Amino acid sequence: MKRLLATIFLVCVFLLAGCGLFSDPDERVVFPPEPDSREYQYVDLAQHIASEKPCYLISRDSVSVAPLNAPGTRANKIRSHCFSTVAQRTARPELCEHVVSVSTLLYAGHANDRARCVQEASRERAPAGVGMIDHDSMFELAGFSQDKVVELMHSYRLPANGRYCLIFSPDFFEAIERMPRFSNADDLESMKQLQWKPHPFLALQGFPCTGKFTDTERPATESPPVIAQ
Repeated sequence: MKRLLATIFLVCVFLLAGCGLFSDPDERVVFPPEPDSREYQYVDLAQHIASEKPCYLISRDSVSVAPLNAPGTRANKIRSHCFSTVAQRTARPELCEHVVSVSTLLYAGHANDRARCVQEASRERAPAGVGMIDHDSMFELAGFSQDKVVELMHSYRLPANGRYCLIFSPDFFEAIERMPRFSNADDLESMKQLQWKPHPFLALQGFPCTGKFTDTERPATESPPVIAQ
């Protein structure tokens, strides 16, 4: 037993004091399960649409590790990272209540805690930009068929190069609840309480999305035009 502890200590020293065994996180797991790749996509989606709704799809047990990160930040709950990202992007420190720090046997994540989230989210100016995602993959996960996408583009009078704009639509926001979920029933109920709000990106001039989705009534539907693929 002493030899095992000595070995673990030497490994931790080699990892530049990043060992989770000697950290003080909110939670500790020895060997976390492998997360589903879609959970990482949900983090990117939440950042993209500036909403915490996709975060509720992520399992509370999913942990990611990054051995090259700074000591204390090498382990992170994916769900917590999602909420923290949205909190920072929207300057809403109240979302940090969902942040829980975690450490594994070899990787410490105690610095990815609620206090750090609140500090980052309390900045006077939130980070700009919407990030990059695979919009078609998101439409597929939301159950949008090609015909549905064409119908919505016609309904909102989006040009052929405005397909990506549907990510910011209330229709897609509602469909997030139907995406593959790795969380529990309580998280689903929390998702359903959230309401769509216009993304600031929709107010920027010079984009196909400018001014879209903000009207209470849609144009009368006609036969949708053929959208070039």
